[in-house]
Amino acid sequence: MNPNRGILPTFLVFTIIHCLSREATAQQRECVSDLDCAGLYRPGSTCLFSGQCSNPFIDGCLRSVKPSQSSEDQRIRLCNSDDDTEDSYCRSSPFNYPEIRVHNQDWEAAIFFSWIIQISLMEFLDVPVTIGMGSDTKESSFYNFENNLPFSSKSYSWEGIRKANEVGGNCLLTDEECVNLITDVWVSQADVMAREYADGQLDYLDGNGQVGRLSWWVPKYTAVRHPFTVTHLGLSQNHHRVAEIFKRPTTWGDYCNEVSLSNCTVPDGVADRYPGKDDAGKYFADGYIGHFRATAENNCTGVENNSTCTGHIVAPPCTWSTFIETQTYWLELALKSSGPNYVNGGYTYSEMIQIWNAANATQSDVMMQWAEPDTVVELYRNTAAEFTKVYLPTPSLQCEAARLTIEERCSEDPVVRRGTKEGACDNSAHITKKAIAISLRDSTLALSPAEQSPAYSFIQNFNIDQLQINEMLSHYGAGGRTGYAAREAVCTWIANNTDYLQSLIPPSHPKIFQSRDDYEETVTILAYSVGFVSLVYILLSTAITFRKRKAAEFVYAQVQFIFVVLFGLSLVALGAVLHGMEPDDMVCCSRIWLVGLGYAFELVPLIIKVTALNHMMKASQQIRRVKINPSQLYTSVMMLASLVAIYLIIWTTVDPAKATEIRKLEPDSITVTSHFGCRSESQYWQTGYNLWEGMLVLWASVLAFQTRNVQAEFNESKSLGMMCYSHFIFLMLRVIVSVLFEEDAYTSSLATSYLLSVDIILAITIYLVPKMVSSGCTIQELGSRLSNFSGSFQAQAVGTNAPLVPITEKPERFTSGATTMSSFSERISTLSGTDRISMLSTTEETEAPAVAPEDNKASLKSPEDHGVHGKQPTLTQIHPKSSVSHWATDRTESLNSSTGESPISTTHKAKPTPDDPTVSRLKHQVKRLKQALVRKDEENEDLQQMIAFLQDTSTAQEGEIQRLSAK
Repeated sequence: MNPNRGILPTFLVFTIIHCLSREATAQQRECVSDLDCAGLYRPGSTCLFSGQCSNPFIDGCLRSVKPSQSSEDQRIRLCNSDDDTEDSYCRSSPFNYPEIRVHNQDWEAAIFFSWIIQISLMEFLDVPVTIGMGSDTKESSFYNFENNLPFSSKSYSWEGIRKANEVGGNCLLTDEECVNLITDVWVSQADVMAREYADGQLDYLDGNGQVGRLSWWVPKYTAVRHPFTVTHLGLSQNHHRVAEIFKRPTTWGDYCNEVSLSNCTVPDGVADRYPGKDDAGKYFADGYIGHFRATAENNCTGVENNSTCTGHIVAPPCTWSTFIETQTYWLELALKSSGPNYVNGGYTYSEMIQIWNAANATQSDVMMQWAEPDTVVELYRNTAAEFTKVYLPTPSLQCEAARLTIEERCSEDPVVRRGTKEGACDNSAHITKKAIAISLRDSTLALSPAEQSPAYSFIQNFNIDQLQINEMLSHYGAGGRTGYAAREAVCTWIANNTDYLQSLIPPSHPKIFQSRDDYEETVTILAYSVGFVSLVYILLSTAITFRKRKAAEFVYAQVQFIFVVLFGLSLVALGAVLHGMEPDDMVCCSRIWLVGLGYAFELVPLIIKVTALNHMMKASQQIRRVKINPSQLYTSVMMLASLVAIYLIIWTTVDPAKATEIRKLEPDSITVTSHFGCRSESQYWQTGYNLWEGMLVLWASVLAFQTRNVQAEFNESKSLGMMCYSHFIFLMLRVIVSVLFEEDAYTSSLATSYLLSVDIILAITIYLVPKMVSSGCTIQELGSRLSNFSGSFQAQAVGTNAPLVPITEKPERFTSGATTMSSFSERISTLSGTDRISMLSTTEETEAPAVAPEDNKASLKSPEDHGVHGKQPTLTQIHPKSSVSHWATDRTESLNSSTGESPISTTHKAKPTPDDPTVSRLKHQVKRLKQALVRKDEENEDLQQMIAFLQDTSTAQEGEIQRLSAK
């Protein structure tokens, strides 16, 4: 048996199949090279791997159809979210306008509207636009790589409008159906539009310029053959003829299975072959010209069918503004639609076009409800199959009011779908609307003028009249109703109507973009310099303060607090330097922290110190001692500073300041300049901090005013008040600058840098410089120099009632005898005499006067002798034989020996006597103080200090008396 038998026939079969497949593939291919596509369409179209030509408008419409125009027209188009920004056929925009999504809907006129808006916004105004509802945007775009023409799966995406409003107008934030604009809304959606508008979903409804109308049509050849078919009166009077004339269309699959004798295995002039899966449901296609046949519904023979037989009318979906069932029922017309839609027997948009094409191909009579303007109407204009209108009763307001709603038209109950007789009139012409999501308006108006997109205003102004729509539709139909033909029609119309489209552009657009690089300018460098000068000034002040830290001025001012103040000012100075630097995220956060903590560490210590001084003043008026623990003061400072730190931590965590691009619209209203500044999403953070700083300044000012009568050594009310006033002025200036230059972050930041630096310099000059330039004497040196003036105390004490200044610590002047003239004068001014007094001694805290006589020291008793326990001070008496003269003599010699100076001259003083009443009054005061100490243990420390002071004063006066008596 030959093993090669059958190989040759098999080879021949495969060769034939291969050749046939290559021939079929060759017939489907449009091109072999790019030259084929450039010749077939336009230059720019390339031959794809599939053998199809690409879209020649992929890089822009204007540059393709107007190659010899201005350079502006030669720019490649803007990129949108469907593009890769690295692609060479699109460019990015410096304006970064929000992207707009437009619903393409499911008919040509609506697609043309959406494409015109896309081209105008992307090529004229740099606004990115996508077409579709979400996942279909890439293939629905005018700039799609392929030459297709996809229709949307929905006529109206009301769910997309609602979703756009939910996401604030930014459809990129959701994968669900989302649209900002529906361009072509017909009257069938009037109820829906009214409801959506009432719910706050739609912006003001405006027309798109198109006049739409849904009417009944027959081909012109049908009107010629059967003139009665063009009016409802003729149709109502010819029941059987209507059923006979208007047969029902047959799909390709039904024709082959039910009509064709060969099941389409042999071409018969109607079908060339058996349909594939995708073609079986078509009424007209390549290889099938269509077929109309009379079915049982067309049969009027017999009694039963005599009144129920009907001719066929092609009805649209119930979502259209169709009232066929109302009109045929109440006008008694023998017409019924038998389409695949189970509700009203309607057909889809594409199926209706197929049926009209099949009728034209077979010259069959057909009646169809169709809308104008439309491509099919323009395609058949001036042909034998031209759309010829069928006239129904004239529409009226009463009829319009009786129309069915979309829910009623799509009801499964035929009685509901019939409606009432009043609603059986013809459809009226109307202007179709644009449905704009309310979020598009709100999101646009929420932006600054420099950032506002022109899209919303352009869409509001957009409209195209009926003749222009018809022109595009006619161009599209003449081009073969392909994807390329649609793009060619739209782009050609735009090129011919550029001036009109530019007239729709809102004022001050398109804008010119300029990027600023101001941080290299001289004024910025100067801001650095001033900031560093203030920082050096602080360091120099710190060094001088440390050197003179034991001087009386700094001791009274609490030098530890001054160092904290200088530390805070140094932080502010660093913040001033950073305000002059080009911002990034780290610089922005550092600015806030340095300035916030800096002013806190400057003002809070002053507030705590002055508060303690005020507390001491009140205590002095009650002759009550106040003991202040320095560690508690520092703790208070840290607690208040911690409040600022906590606020800054929350601010930085929740809404940190970041380097943000800020755009400013220049006075010409055309130029937009761009620069970077530090911004948080909410400005309330900065406002809250400004209020806190203002409260600190006001607090310090009030306390400074309250201490205006304090002893001179402690009195900083003038300098502190001036410094607070200066801080307040500069705080107000910073606030004013931030408001005036809200859109100019560079100027605001630079001005803030200068204000902070000058504020620091003035604060140091006002508060610290007067202390630095003083004599610089220590308290001990100052007391020694003034001790020789102790003889003047008696004259100052007579007839005065100055208040006592409380003593907060164990002063050196009570142990060394060194004090100032003013402090002695103020204390002695409260006294009224000299005599023997009791001396106060304390355990652990207060020491007896270092210059007290030895016999007096020996007379001190222990706390237990007077019933005072613990660490409370105890009272003892001076030895009874110790005279005032002996005490005063020793005390005065001690005072004079500390300075090495001679006794004070008494030329101008009255000669005292041993029975001077001043001593008696002093004794009486000491006695009262002792009694008060026993009654109030809690005030013992205050009384002990006061008694010790009175004792020292009395001793000094007794010594003076003895010296004068000896002379």
